Amino acid sequence: MNISLLSALVVELIGFIYTFSALTLPSATIGRSYEPKIFPALLGICLLILGGVLIIQEILAIKKKTKEENSDNNMKFGDSEKKIAITVLNGVVYALLFNPIGYVFSTILFLMVELLTFGGKKALKKSIIIAVLFSAIAYLIFDVGLGIYLPKSFLGIF
Repeated sequence: MNISLLSALVVELIGFIYTFSALTLPSATIGRSYEPKIFPALLGICLLILGGVLIIQEILAIKKKTKEENSDNNMKFGDSEKKIAITVLNGVVYALLFNPIGYVFSTILFLMVELLTFGGKKALKKSIIIAVLFSAIAYLIFDVGLGIYLPKSFLGIF
């Protein structure tokens, strides 16, 4: 059995047990008798819904995978492995550059490589804009807004 489908079934089972348990909670003696049950019951119902969505997604994924395996497709098997290797190497370089060149510049470089790896060169302008904006906004939120100081660049700014 598919591990993802099994975990979705476990979520559904937990949701069922949790919802049943929430509905069997004792009623309140003061105020509205059903109020102590509302939030736990809503959580249980959310688990049931999300478990159901996971089950449907996994069944559809299994059907799609079976259909792809039955057809003769000429998929390149090296692409995903290459992207994984680039991402791992990029993460190591990011960790090494984080303190020496600072948060903003190292994050811009990291995001640029990732966005170009997965989006291709055709999205170069978009990748630059996203990387610069994300890095600058995240820096401002953490460093200025929350007072969580991030490593500054070798230029002494950002």
